[in-house]
Amino acid sequence: MENKSGRQSNIELLRIIAMLMIICYHIIIHCVNIQISNAASIERLQNGWFSTPDFYSQLLMLALMMPLGLVGNAIFIMISGYFLADREIDMLKVSKKLISQLFFAAVTLVLASSFFIWYSCKSQFLSENMISYIKIQYFNKMSWFVGYYFIIILIAFMFLNKYLAKLTQKPYVGFLLAIFAVTELGWSGKLLDDLSSGLRTVFIGVFLYALAGYIKKYDPFKKVRGYVFLLLLVLANVIIGLSYYNNVIGKIDTYYDTMATQNLTELEFIQSIPRYENFSVMVVIIGICLFELARRITIPSIGLINRIAQATFMIYLIHDNGLAYSIWQTQDWPTLLYNDTTGFLVKLLTWTLGVFVVGLVAYIVYTILKKLIVKSKWLFIKK
Repeated sequence: MENKSGRQSNIELLRIIAMLMIICYHIIIHCVNIQISNAASIERLQNGWFSTPDFYSQLLMLALMMPLGLVGNAIFIMISGYFLADREIDMLKVSKKLISQLFFAAVTLVLASSFFIWYSCKSQFLSENMISYIKIQYFNKMSWFVGYYFIIILIAFMFLNKYLAKLTQKPYVGFLLAIFAVTELGWSGKLLDDLSSGLRTVFIGVFLYALAGYIKKYDPFKKVRGYVFLLLLVLANVIIGLSYYNNVIGKIDTYYDTMATQNLTELEFIQSIPRYENFSVMVVIIGICLFELARRITIPSIGLINRIAQATFMIYLIHDNGLAYSIWQTQDWPTLLYNDTTGFLVKLLTWTLGVFVVGLVAYIVYTILKKLIVKSKWLFIKK
């Protein structure tokens, strides 16, 4: 979203980084983790390199990456709050943007599915890999984040922005802490999701949106040195790493206890990488730290960065679907991770950038078609 003085390239760069984090996270969670922890996948690919009761540093690395996509989601919500919390939202513009890009992405994925079917017939690709093809009905089922984002913006349009505008600093802080507490506390958070599935995620979205508006209005961290946020990032990752270590050691102990109590000589051991939620406290902390660090970067307005950042929503839609997941699944990630960690990281980065570029190209095509339709509207509409 744009502010009144134009796009800020430091924030737009953060938007791009957040999108790369989300793509990387999706490759890990929808592909790498499945190949490591799914018994059927391990049997099919014969890549059970991590299927022993041991602690692997490679899996610790994956565990540290697990918050990435959720942090990216938090950053997108904060960026919107930063630019929109103090103004009137044009819901017509927001709705047209979401629906038009959603429809274009759905049609593009249907066409891409048809291409893969044709390509499979020509190259026997289908006989070796199971590809998930997209139907047009997928328009109503695409990336959950679309609906999440829209709900937060709709809430802001209907009453949140007006409410926040009336608050002075102290009541504003009280509102933020109240929303944060009801979301993060176990019983109250569970109550929210019991009332309606996903309501807890909506509450943390409202918190992040309102917090970004508060940061813009009052700049509460202006006296905090930048290295403090870097230290918080390091501390958060240390806690995430220790948490994963505790989880693995607990499972290993359980494994050997089961072996001993049941007098077994062999027992299957499946590794698992803990997942996080959008309201997880580590996700919130990392998201706030990254947002504040990016906000402090002073760079001139760079047109290329600003234009690329406009494509992030389309990139989200193009990659977050079954077709993309199944394409990623054609790679044997655990074998590479086990034998060559550096090679794994290079490959992960290469695929992440490649997916980003594909989504960027899709956005460029969308933009061109949109301009052509606007210029040629006389063909469709009577004067």
